[in-house]
Amino acid sequence: MKKSLIIILLLLCQMVLAQEENNTETTQSESALPAADPVKAQQDLLLAYKKEYAFLTSQVNNIKKRMAEFKTQAATEKRQIETVISGLENQLLNAETTANQLEEEIFAIQRNSESAQDNQGLIDSTIIQAQSTMSEHGFDGFAENEKLSDLEKINTLVGLANQTIHKHASITQQPGQFFLTDGTSVQGQILKVGHIASYGHSDQGSGVLAPAGEGQFKVWQDSDPDAAKGIFTGNNQGLLPIFLYESSIKAIEEKQQKTIISVINSGGIIAWIIAGLGLFALLLIVLRIFFLNRASASTEKLLSGVVHQIEQKDVDGAIKIAQKESNSSARVLLSALRNIDRDRDHIEDIVSESILHESGQLNRFGSLIIVIATVAPLLGLLGTVTGMISTFDIITEFGTGDPKLLSSGISIALVTTEVGLAVAIPALLFGNILSGWAERIKDDMEKAALRAINVYKKVFA
Repeated sequence: MKKSLIIILLLLCQMVLAQEENNTETTQSESALPAADPVKAQQDLLLAYKKEYAFLTSQVNNIKKRMAEFKTQAATEKRQIETVISGLENQLLNAETTANQLEEEIFAIQRNSESAQDNQGLIDSTIIQAQSTMSEHGFDGFAENEKLSDLEKINTLVGLANQTIHKHASITQQPGQFFLTDGTSVQGQILKVGHIASYGHSDQGSGVLAPAGEGQFKVWQDSDPDAAKGIFTGNNQGLLPIFLYESSIKAIEEKQQKTIISVINSGGIIAWIIAGLGLFALLLIVLRIFFLNRASASTEKLLSGVVHQIEQKDVDGAIKIAQKESNSSARVLLSALRNIDRDRDHIEDIVSESILHESGQLNRFGSLIIVIATVAPLLGLLGTVTGMISTFDIITEFGTGDPKLLSSGISIALVTTEVGLAVAIPALLFGNILSGWAERIKDDMEKAALRAINVYKKVFA
């Protein structure tokens, strides 16, 4: 920096000297003034330079001093600011920690509040259920103007429950009314085993009792009347039947015995259509078995007689034997015997034509049985779709609260599929078996005709 100042000063001095020289020349040219002393001017210039240099040096030192003081002050202020920032960061961390702790405490409070609400709801539902249960035993509920705590209510209900348990823990016999299996109401003696089982005895009938609703009882359909009667007469022997129930308020429905008619009826009209096709297929199978059995009856015996006559060179006798039978094998043999003196190719064509003529009789009802076997599962699928549509219609109208409302559509959906498969599987099985039987009969007829031809050619060779 010093060098720069010196250079600037030298340039200024040269410029001043040049200006002075120009002024001097101008002055000398304009007026005849005396010339200035160069040495003195040089000394004055050096003196002015020294003064200016001293001033500038003083300014530079002053600036350096102020810069040092500024750096020192800035470093101090930086350390102070860093200290403040560090303190603020610590405060922020403490605040975040405190906030996290408060959030955890709030979450714990909410969880405890929800748990308390759930527990209160559980207590309320328990009290309501206990009141409903005890109402079956004469409990009228708590008075509206009597404000009891939940603990007091629970203690009261537990006490009543204990009393009821002790009351119903004994076996009692008393006169009463109950229903027989046919629905007849009779008067007799009812023996109660606590509050879980009962037996009834009357002159019209006896048996194990089951709840019929509203505190009434009925004789269970699977009960043993003699065993129940022996309880009252003291002649009980062997195992004692029992029907356990939870409450006599709600009636217990007896399970209906399923029959083929009831199962098909639960499937609706489509199930009856499939069942009708099944019966029709069964009739066709029986008729087809009859026709095939008739067509194949005594083929070996007939062939033996015909061959024996041919070996005796009695073709007319063989024809008479074939005419005595009326089945397909006899007709094929007869056509071969009537043309047995022709050339072999011609006879084989006649036999093939005769077998084709008999194929219509042998294949009768075969295709129809296979068609029924194919259509039955498709109808079952149709019933399934119909039942599901009916189920969804019921759900749309009444919801899913009562499963009994949905049972009809589900029955149609499942029973029709079941009935369709029950018809299709046997029909397909017997249809293929009978078709194979028909093909074997055709082969046997062809073999019998060829055997007769071969024997003839050998004998009359």
